[in-house]
Amino acid sequence: MSRSFFSFILFFICFQAFGQYTIKGKVTDSQTGDPIPFASVLLKGTSIGISTDFEGNYLLQPKNLTDSLVVSYLGYVTGTKAISNTSEQIINFQLVPSDFQLEAFVFESGENPAFEVIRRAVARKKDFDKRNLIAYETKNYTKIEIDIDHVSEEFTQRKTVQKVTAVLDSIKQLTNDEGEKILPVFFSETLSKFYFRTNPELKKEIVEKSKVTGVGITDGSTTSQITGSAFQEYNFYKNWLNILEKEFVSPIADGWKSFYDYDLLDSVLVDGDSAYLLKVYPLREQDLAFSGLIWITKETYALKQVDLTIPKEANLNFIERIKIQQELIPTTAGPLIPSKTRVQIKIGQVTPKTAGLLAKFYTSADSVKVSEPAPTNFFNQAVVLKPDFNEVSEDFWKANRQDPLNAEELAVLQMVDTLKKIPIIRFYSEGLKFFATGYLPVNKLDLGPWPGFFNYNNYEGIRLGMGFRTNLKFSNKWLLTGYLAYGFKDSELKYTGSVTRILDRNRWTTLSLTSQKEIDQVGLEIESLDGNSIFLAASRFGTLRKPYFTTNHRLEFQRELFKGFLISAGLKNMQFDPLFDFYYLEKGTGDFRSEFQSTEVKFGLRYGRDEIIIINDNERVSFGPSKWPIFELNLAKGLNALGGEIPYSKMSVYMYQRINMGMLGVSRYELDAGKVFGEVPYPILKNHLGNETFFYTTAAFNTMNFNEFASDQYFSLRYRHFFEGFLLNKIPVIKKLKWRAVANANVLFGSVSDKNIVNSPAFDPMGNPLPKFGRLDPTKPYLELGYGVENIFKFFRVDFFHRMTYLDNPGAKPFSIKASAQIIL
Repeated sequence: MSRSFFSFILFFICFQAFGQYTIKGKVTDSQTGDPIPFASVLLKGTSIGISTDFEGNYLLQPKNLTDSLVVSYLGYVTGTKAISNTSEQIINFQLVPSDFQLEAFVFESGENPAFEVIRRAVARKKDFDKRNLIAYETKNYTKIEIDIDHVSEEFTQRKTVQKVTAVLDSIKQLTNDEGEKILPVFFSETLSKFYFRTNPELKKEIVEKSKVTGVGITDGSTTSQITGSAFQEYNFYKNWLNILEKEFVSPIADGWKSFYDYDLLDSVLVDGDSAYLLKVYPLREQDLAFSGLIWITKETYALKQVDLTIPKEANLNFIERIKIQQELIPTTAGPLIPSKTRVQIKIGQVTPKTAGLLAKFYTSADSVKVSEPAPTNFFNQAVVLKPDFNEVSEDFWKANRQDPLNAEELAVLQMVDTLKKIPIIRFYSEGLKFFATGYLPVNKLDLGPWPGFFNYNNYEGIRLGMGFRTNLKFSNKWLLTGYLAYGFKDSELKYTGSVTRILDRNRWTTLSLTSQKEIDQVGLEIESLDGNSIFLAASRFGTLRKPYFTTNHRLEFQRELFKGFLISAGLKNMQFDPLFDFYYLEKGTGDFRSEFQSTEVKFGLRYGRDEIIIINDNERVSFGPSKWPIFELNLAKGLNALGGEIPYSKMSVYMYQRINMGMLGVSRYELDAGKVFGEVPYPILKNHLGNETFFYTTAAFNTMNFNEFASDQYFSLRYRHFFEGFLLNKIPVIKKLKWRAVANANVLFGSVSDKNIVNSPAFDPMGNPLPKFGRLDPTKPYLELGYGVENIFKFFRVDFFHRMTYLDNPGAKPFSIKASAQIIL
């Protein structure tokens, strides 16, 4: 009896096993080859099915088969394939993107049922926002691929491109399902540990291993710092997400009803959690908002996963699509951490004869640990490379990749390695780097900067120059720079040379010595305009304004004490030899003097609470603040010793901040205030920067003439606002052009003490009149207001400025038009 029973059970189990079928496969995007997560896979004519996982994989085990399998997903043409009558089979799908048209759902009466789901999800944001964790850490794997796509026939017929394709003929060509060739140019993998703490909010990434290969990549240290997870942050629990320097409103932002509409599509099971499936779309197609799907759990109203797209109708340049897919998992404390994030950025062709660009970013996080916060000094450097970060074998990657590379990605690696060795590719990539950075790498030296190779002005005539700097191949502790120039009219040799010792690369500490002989201009000093190369070059071309010869020597020290807090100190000796009519009265004797020598001791503080800093080669580079202002305090003391002849003191305060104004756009302001104590020649005063060029610059007052005003105490505010399409998007004809309105307001208060007015005589020793330096009325500010349009033909900006005060000054222009070119998204 018992034997018969067990025989029956065994037969039943075997029957069940033989009666079950297995169908598995992967669903990918036909254009990009990337997986499509969350797609619906169904046996045709039944309700039997499953959703693909984050990697686009599915596994279906039905008891019975139908004739075909159907795969569907929002934004793609539904795919159908026949099923064979076999127990196990693999069926892969490549879905073709369709025009993503989201239509509003019409309700007979009552409120949209999706609104209540969103309302509850927004009410519980604080429970699930990872920023409410005291601290956490994750182990991350990040993968980035950049391809040239839309390779048109016109593009491939170019001689330079044919030289490339001839070499690549021996390699498997990568194409999408539409037959368009894809040309990979960059691929990277990074394994890192990411640390976060709140109060204060600080982040740090330690790059343990990194592999970077790409066209034009000669040294991976800088690239490895920006290809990790620290720069791949997408938190939909924020009201606004900063993507490509643009602010996009989240579908669960506090003011969601002003930006989005929603459809409640279904109730689905996702990894064991019952969830609402909602379709979201912007109320205005050109707003910087998302379209797509979000999954919100029924029990807790937490985000489970998102699949969102920024369509090409949004007011963005060059971008055809930005797609973000993300899975979230809860931590032990409750808030959610993205476990997997995939981002695609598709950049269209600028012209039909050029190619497009496709950038793919993938980040996965595991080993999530909610921990006690590390001390603030642990976060001094936002991104740190381990000493052996680039010493890694392929066996290591095979063992430590959280997801293995597929066949297409392996082909990408082979193609990129081949491409970067082709001479014509190396020539163009190095040329582009030379143009962008100003320097051409030659072994252990970088030659440049190219703007200093040639110039022409009324004093020097034709000027030729050449310079260099050492790079990491020379040393990571020493930085040497040099520059020589010769003017054929004045027959004078100019030079600049410096030696910098990098004492600490983690807590950035340097000591440098600089010597220089150069022609400079009052109010247009090279040192103060060093970060504005185009304006500096334009101001030194043609007629020089109040030029003078200077021979100066500087000793400077700087050190980062803790995260974002940098101190600096220095000693500077300068000889001032005017090349224009200039005299001042020597203090005490009243004698006429035209030359002077100053020795200045300087001390400075700089604090950027959330400023992101990386170390590029042997330089400290700022990526700017994300929320908090940057604050600077500078003190200087002129000595009547060590060669100095004029005693004085200086103090200045500077503050800069970028403010997100939501749907109104983005604002930036700069506050600058200072005072000069003592009786000094007016070149030592604050000579406010004007702009007589045709080019717009944020560093100057754009309707003020050069050398028009100087002050020994001053306060200025420069305010700029970018409407990001807020106003012009509402005008039917203009919104198709994607123009964007901008506004400016610049105000300056200043004055000069009586002793410094008297210090500048009205006549020279021979009785000839001398030009007086301009000064402001303490009760009357300088004010200019501006408005303009940017994004004209995607590159150009035109500003219209109105000068509101001091219109009676000689040469004052009440109205000015300034133009500039820029690459903005």
